[in-house]
Amino acid sequence: MIRKFKLILLASILAVSWTNVRSQTQPTIVQLLDTAKKNYPAILASASLERASEEKVKSTRRLLVPEVSASTYINYVTYNNITGMFFPEYFLPVSGPPSARNLNDMVWGSAAGLLMKWEPYTFGRRNNEIKAAESTHEASTSIKDLTLLEHSVQLSSTYLDYLLAIQILDLLESDQERSRSNYEQAVVLANSGLVSGVDTARFRTELSKVKINILQQQNTIHEYKEKLSELIAADLPENLADSTFLKVLPRLPEVSGVIHPKENLAIAQWNAAQYQFKAEKLSWLPTLSVWGTAYGRGSGIQLDNNGNSFVNNPTDGFNLTRFNYGLGLQLTMPLTQISRYKTQWKAKEWETEAYKQQLEEVRLTLNKQKTIADKALETAMAIARETPYQVEDALYAYEAAQSRYQAGLMSFTELIESQNELITAEIELRKSYWEAWKALLYTAAVNGNLEIFLNQL
Repeated sequence: MIRKFKLILLASILAVSWTNVRSQTQPTIVQLLDTAKKNYPAILASASLERASEEKVKSTRRLLVPEVSASTYINYVTYNNITGMFFPEYFLPVSGPPSARNLNDMVWGSAAGLLMKWEPYTFGRRNNEIKAAESTHEASTSIKDLTLLEHSVQLSSTYLDYLLAIQILDLLESDQERSRSNYEQAVVLANSGLVSGVDTARFRTELSKVKINILQQQNTIHEYKEKLSELIAADLPENLADSTFLKVLPRLPEVSGVIHPKENLAIAQWNAAQYQFKAEKLSWLPTLSVWGTAYGRGSGIQLDNNGNSFVNNPTDGFNLTRFNYGLGLQLTMPLTQISRYKTQWKAKEWETEAYKQQLEEVRLTLNKQKTIADKALETAMAIARETPYQVEDALYAYEAAQSRYQAGLMSFTELIESQNELITAEIELRKSYWEAWKALLYTAAVNGNLEIFLNQL
């Protein structure tokens, strides 16, 4: 029983330790991507626009809800009237019977009521408007996904550049040690008369060149760090470098079934254009409206038994004394606007065709980019497998040249050439691994799925 308890306790401790290790060893690039997703303005802006388009969809769906307006007013006016028709656009009508003469007396009037308008059936227009709004929301979602993908790819690419710059700096520092060792050796050999004293000066010059290269590389690293800080819109973590990233090769990825955000965006835009075209094509059909009203009115003008108007108290207009209510149907049709609507839906039809062709272009481009990316990754992997042999041969040649120089059998120029070939081969080895990871990142980008890249970290 005690042994079983100890085993359970040990398993629990190991599980907690493994969890802590996993959390502590989370790849730095994943941390940077998470920080950028939370902070970078362009990503946050695209998310806000997506939420805005979602609210517009809700607003469009609510067109089915009857429109009910409440209103009230008071006025202080004269009440002179006359029989006849007039155009009311720039005039306010006066209700009531004609007045016998013009009076300058003014009285108070008031009203309060509700007005309802409802379009229960729109012959398909509203349904297409809702679908167009939903497609526009899908386009906003695709824009957000595309913005996140493009920024993540840019951030990952910059991080790979930073890692390469770090590794090149390490190689240059190692080369500096070789140059210093060669310089010190040349001093000893020159003092013993085995080599010319000129070699000492030339070795010192080579050492100075390496130091300059290191300073320039340090400046490059600083620039990459500032760029990374900009891309995450925050300060960088302390442990930024990944010492093993460019020392292993990625694996060839499996086929991704994810649709690229660019294609999703083109599909959504095409769908939205189709629904807008359908709604526009139905615009010449009648509009069926249900109207309803209920209101009360008050007036300071009163009528006597003979039908004559008089004013007892101008403030009587504040009291609502007459009430009305009613329901009605209205069917309207734009008879003279059909030709104009026809040109509008023709324009929408051509716009729809344009979006369809843009979708075909996006698909064509992405398919070709995928083919190029697959070949580039395959080539980069093959090159990376060859470069270690160059480093091995260059190191062997350098060590042999160094021994021959010490024995006085090789000139300064030949030794320096051998040293330069070694540092070049070492850098090319790191670059070949870097290019393989870059090719994998490009494959992930053209497939619209960054997990192709992140799953191999």
